Amino acid sequence: MANTENRVTFASGWQWFRAGFARYRRNPVLMVFWVMSYWTLLGLVGLVPVLGDLLVAALAPVLLIGVLTGCRALDRDDMPSFTLLFSAFKGRLQPLMGLGVLHFVLTLGVLGLTALADGGVLLQLMARSTLSGAENAPMPDADSLSLTALVIALLAYLPIMLAFAYAPLLVAWREFGIGKALFFSLVASWRAWPGLLGLLSAIIVFGVLLPSVVMMLLLALGVSDALVTSLVVVPIMAVLAPTVVSAFLNSYSDILPETEGAPPAQTP
Repeated sequence: MANTENRVTFASGWQWFRAGFARYRRNPVLMVFWVMSYWTLLGLVGLVPVLGDLLVAALAPVLLIGVLTGCRALDRDDMPSFTLLFSAFKGRLQPLMGLGVLHFVLTLGVLGLTALADGGVLLQLMARSTLSGAENAPMPDADSLSLTALVIALLAYLPIMLAFAYAPLLVAWREFGIGKALFFSLVASWRAWPGLLGLLSAIIVFGVLLPSVVMMLLLALGVSDALVTSLVVVPIMAVLAPTVVSAFLNSYSDILPETEGAPPAQTP
C-alpha cells in the first residue's frame, strides 16, 4: 500500500477539489445527471415498504461506483453513456451490496451505543429523520441530547467512515474482498488525514461559507427568500455535489494509487 504520510498534505485536499471542478466542467450535464440520478434512485428505493432503508444502504455503493466510473470515462476523453450509472450491476454486485448492508448495520450499532449515554435520544432523532415510516414518530426532546452521546457517536463512527470511504472502489475496481478493502481503506485514509481535512475545508468554504455570505447580502438587499434559493442554493448544489464526488475520485487516485501491486482497475 502506498505510503501517503509524506506526500498527502492539507493542500492536497484543495488540489483534489480544484481538479474535481475541472472534471465537472468537461461535461457538467452528464455529471449533474449522474449525481441527481443517484439521489433520485435511492430516494425511490427508500419508498419500498419495510425494506426500503436496507435496500438504500445496499444499493448506495453500487450506484456510487457507476457515478465514479463515469468520472473516469471523462478522464479518457470518451463520450460516456448515461447508462454508466448502472455499470456496477454487471460485476461485483454482491460484495458491493454486502458492503452497504454492513455499513448500515454498523451505523445502527453506533447509534445504539449512544443510547447508553442519552437514553436513546440521538437514536430516535436519527431514526425520525432518516428511516422511512418514522416521520410520524414522536419527536424526542432535543434538550435532553447529551454532549457525551455526540462524542461517543463521533469517536465510534470515525473509523467506520474511514474504513468504508474507499472500500467500494477497492471491491469494484481491484476485486478486493470486503475485509481486505475495509482494512486498506481504513489505514490509507488514516495516513492521509491532512488531505481529507483539506478537502473537507474546501467543501465548507465553497458549500457553506461563501453561499451564506452571498445569501445574507441578497437578503439584506431585499431579495425574497424564494429568489435567493433559486439564485444561490440550487446552482450551488448543481455544481458542488458533482464536484465533491469528482474530488473524491481524485483523492482515491492519490491515496491508493493503482501502480503499487494492486490489480488494475476494471473499466466498463
